[in-house]
Amino acid sequence: MSSPPWHTATENPFVRSWVEGAHRSESDRVDPGPYLADVTGSKASMWFKVHSYPTKVPPEIIQRLLLHYTEPGDVVLDGFAGSGMTGVAATSCAKPDPKLDAELRMRGQTPRWGARRAVLNDLAPNATFHGSGVNLPVDAATFERAASALLDRFNGELGWMYRTTTTTGDEATIDYTVWSEVFSCPHCGAAVVFYDGAFIPTTGALRDDFPCSACGATVMKSGGGKANLERRRETVRLLTGEVIERIALKPVRIHYRNQVIGNKAPDTDDLAVLSRVAALSVAGAPTYVFPYRHMTHERSSLVKQGFTSLASLYPDRALAALSTLWQWVNAEPDLNLRRALKFWVEQTFWGLSWMNRYKPTDHSQVNRNQSGVFYIASLISECSPRYNLEGSQPNRGKRSTLTKLWKTVPAEADVRITTGDATRLPLDDESVDYIFVDPPFGANIPYADLAQVLEGWHGVHTEIEFEAIVDRSRRAPKSVDDYADLLAACFKEFSRVLKPSRWMTVEFSNSSNEVWAALQNALASAGFVVADTRLLDKQSASYRQATAVNAVDQDLMISCYKPGTRTSSVVLASGGAASSVWEFVGEHLKHLPVYEQSGAAVRERKADRIYHRAVAYYVSLGLEVPLTAAEFYAGLDEHFNERDALYFRPEQVEEYERKRLQLSAPAEALFVTDERSAVAWLRQHLKEKPQSMAEIQPAFLQELQVAGDRPDQMPDLLEMLEDNFIRDEVGAWLVPDPAKLEHLQKMRERSLLRAFESYLSGTGQLQRFRGEALQAGLKDRWAKKDYATIAALGKRLPTDYLVENTAVMHYVRNATARVIR
Repeated sequence: MSSPPWHTATENPFVRSWVEGAHRSESDRVDPGPYLADVTGSKASMWFKVHSYPTKVPPEIIQRLLLHYTEPGDVVLDGFAGSGMTGVAATSCAKPDPKLDAELRMRGQTPRWGARRAVLNDLAPNATFHGSGVNLPVDAATFERAASALLDRFNGELGWMYRTTTTTGDEATIDYTVWSEVFSCPHCGAAVVFYDGAFIPTTGALRDDFPCSACGATVMKSGGGKANLERRRETVRLLTGEVIERIALKPVRIHYRNQVIGNKAPDTDDLAVLSRVAALSVAGAPTYVFPYRHMTHERSSLVKQGFTSLASLYPDRALAALSTLWQWVNAEPDLNLRRALKFWVEQTFWGLSWMNRYKPTDHSQVNRNQSGVFYIASLISECSPRYNLEGSQPNRGKRSTLTKLWKTVPAEADVRITTGDATRLPLDDESVDYIFVDPPFGANIPYADLAQVLEGWHGVHTEIEFEAIVDRSRRAPKSVDDYADLLAACFKEFSRVLKPSRWMTVEFSNSSNEVWAALQNALASAGFVVADTRLLDKQSASYRQATAVNAVDQDLMISCYKPGTRTSSVVLASGGAASSVWEFVGEHLKHLPVYEQSGAAVRERKADRIYHRAVAYYVSLGLEVPLTAAEFYAGLDEHFNERDALYFRPEQVEEYERKRLQLSAPAEALFVTDERSAVAWLRQHLKEKPQSMAEIQPAFLQELQVAGDRPDQMPDLLEMLEDNFIRDEVGAWLVPDPAKLEHLQKMRERSLLRAFESYLSGTGQLQRFRGEALQAGLKDRWAKKDYATIAALGKRLPTDYLVENTAVMHYVRNATARVIR
């Protein structure tokens, strides 16, 4: 399975020295900021057709990111490499794409063409083998000849298994055989061949109910109560010698070709061939028995149907054919050719199994298995190896597609692929220039469970205990918290190997608020700072700025950076002193874009979002957050320049104002949704001039955007004014000057802490609370290292609230981790 030094099915010992040999210029490197342009990619390209994989990011999307964030020769890491598309993108940067080059230059960018050095890591051996298949060079002509010779050899030695005669007596080759499940009639007990009763040949559809051929009573597969067909089982000897009891299956139709394409019912000669095959014994068949897993024993009926081992998943002919082909390709002495032939043959491991559904209205019966599950239908297509591997039209089948693919992989393509836990990468500290990752999406895809089919043939398996997913297995479950911990450990390792002030892009298909919260906390706990989040616009297939924190059922692209050495040293050396906050904020503002390309306000430059990022950073370092929210907002005004409720470094202001004049667009409204945004709005409103309550209230109510029944209660307008502002001699409200702010804040904090104490009694979910009081109390308990109180209270907070308030989430999750430790 390995192709050293490029790819190994275990930890690759050649990666570290290869990375050390990279020649990269560290001088005159300008921070690119987060990637803001639209990114589009096709899922109909050759890269998607060559081999199936549960998730793939189009390489042209990753290529744009590499051209933005990196220089030629830079080391790029994909820690959850999956299908290996990051390596494809890194290699594709070597050759300028005229269309993309012109597009980027029209946008004012100067793409730096030249290959990047990609390090691909994945926990799953089948994933890294997939990566080697699409990334490592193969002599396409040599593969084409060898593949053709392999099929010819098979045809000569075992082709008899897939020969039949037409209805006119002519010899023909079988493309596929349709098998039907055989049930028992619930009324008379007679055998009911599902195909004979349910299938409608003229349309390819299935009848919901039909009469039993023996007694005439109406029967159906499901939903009919006492009329439901009953599973019928039969004892079967596998070609491995294993005897099993499984659901009863019967061949019902043979689709063949010679000069024409036709089909027929199996005759006595066809059944004799099947009997001859059943008497064989094969060497080289997989011996893998399915261990107890969620996908095989709980979510599907696979084991209940009698399919308990990998060998049992195949019809006799398919098992004999695949075992023979697999032995032959493993005997190939040329390493590169052997890898290419195995990559080709392994694509049949699902499509030649009993899981290949009969889909009569589809253009082909190749690889009709239901993706993402172990499912054996009541109608099955048993394809021949040639039909699957070459296709009915050889110039368009798998062999041809792979030949075309490998013609595009340059002979000098150079990546390193390593297999193992992403928390232990074979890389030195601060040796990577950029990271792109597409991590597992909670419980969406159980990669290791599904990988058993391919890995069982290769004889290597994913170390499932290290897999970062939510696992619903009853025997070995992994909760969202377990997933969050595994993900956080991976991101901490990514932070270790990434150079300071460099970027990481996280592609994430969000499935739930809990999973989204886990990802955000994992990033923050590893010390990464989010600078931009884009949502995939599924209609235009492009990303746009995410203005809402909550983004369930969205495809996200998160741009984050590792803080620079100076920021980290200043914060740590000061012990998290208040003055160090502005060092962090200064670097953060430096990394943020000054404006959106559309002219819209950059949400990350708003005071509340900057505060969330600061809280996450200090909590990740185990430090007390040195400022209250109000003190932080006041300090922002002192240390940085505010325009349209956005904050900038002094050197960024002119650029922003110039852009605003060009666009002549209004600033994004600062909507009031909770106490924090209400206070921010009041500060902005009262900066213009002192105003009375009567003047403030109409404008305030106009901006109020509270939707639904929120758990965090907003105080009355008067209470927020009294807590955060002062009155002048005529009774108008105004923003306090720094000299008077300290006393006001101490009074407000005492009031908030009293409210917080009232939330600590009880055990049920907190239905109503004041958000600012909650944050003040959590900050106070964090400073006192009272992690148990924070963790206990966190269990009572609504998940949606934690997602929307990342500062609260970081306190809760980090405190919980400390309690567990």
